[in-house]
Amino acid sequence: MNWDENKIRALISSLKDSLNISNCGLVSYKGDFEFIVDALFSYVEHKYELDINILYENFKKAVISTYENNRLEKHNDILKKFKKICDESLSIKKDYVLLTSISLDKEFKLKRRKINNCVINFYREIPKKYKFSRSQLIEEHAEIDMSEQPNYLYVTVSTQAHDEMTAFKKSIAALDIIRSLLQMSFKKRIQILEQAPKLKYSSDSAISLGQMHSLHNVSGAKACDFIWYEPDFYCKQSTRVKDHKRTESNITLWLDKIRNSQFAEHLSKSLVNYINALDHSDQEFRFMKLWSVVEVLIKTDDTKLLIKRISFFYANRAYATEVLTSLRKTRNVHVHAGVKPLNVEIKNYNLCFYIENILRFLILNPFKCEKFNTILDFISSPTELTTIDQQIENLKMVKKFINYS
Repeated sequence: MNWDENKIRALISSLKDSLNISNCGLVSYKGDFEFIVDALFSYVEHKYELDINILYENFKKAVISTYENNRLEKHNDILKKFKKICDESLSIKKDYVLLTSISLDKEFKLKRRKINNCVINFYREIPKKYKFSRSQLIEEHAEIDMSEQPNYLYVTVSTQAHDEMTAFKKSIAALDIIRSLLQMSFKKRIQILEQAPKLKYSSDSAISLGQMHSLHNVSGAKACDFIWYEPDFYCKQSTRVKDHKRTESNITLWLDKIRNSQFAEHLSKSLVNYINALDHSDQEFRFMKLWSVVEVLIKTDDTKLLIKRISFFYANRAYATEVLTSLRKTRNVHVHAGVKPLNVEIKNYNLCFYIENILRFLILNPFKCEKFNTILDFISSPTELTTIDQQIENLKMVKKFINYS
């Protein structure tokens, strides 16, 4: 856990001014305290699997506690205290089971999977021990008008977590990885006979989540009184898989590769980001989210470098470069001028093509790179033969010079 000292000096100084200790020893703060803490929290680098709201509250407690102890003269004690509070939170864990459904035909019952300490099981019907509490939750939230999707495949995700919100987010992310890998395993085809652009050039998530998600104890009883649901849900036809064996084989291969990867966390996050982008029904918003996926995936928002890294994979790099430049230009105009993208469905379809090719390359890691930066350096390399030859000659001269010295 750390932060960049050079970027928080003014915030720490302002934080000191916003806090005070009364005669009775209680810490009080001014109105700008929340703004400063919110800004300071964004600089903290950590890997805790706690809900973001719980993490923020823990951080705020750490700030106040550190001020009580040394008036923030040792401001790095904030991180030490924050770590201690989070570690104490994580030392208390419970078993949870998330019950939901996905728009996969029941005939295609996936194998049991384990992803990021979550065990995922698939069922054609709701497991009996969850039926009563699930129905009870639907009745308790009658105002939302929820129902089961009888043609969908049911899923349970078992995990351990400090709290219900963390359990939900951890479980749904594991399931999102499965959905993203399924998305990549399906062949993309332009539906020539369709008239509507969003159907002709579809970039929707092939496997959607069901309408509601309930959290349970291992016994089957409800773990909390609230539920999670998809606000823009519509019950689409369940997806049928033509080649069951090959699809399962692909998922097994990719999961094994991710599990053994030195940058598994980055791959998992990117897969979740990708399927979440496709879940959005608004095509313009999806376009922006897909660009965000690309930037996070190859770790740059610099247009020139971004296009160089993506186009690296294609034999006709000039064509790929010009297409990507066009897509990027549209994105910039949309962001800065608010101009609606023309043919946004085509653009989303195109972006999915590039994203999935990058994901496959990173997951399979054909050159067995142990560090992600090695891959980034590789795909940032020049591809023009004359440039490569000149670099080789330069390196030969450097080597010759070193041998003489």
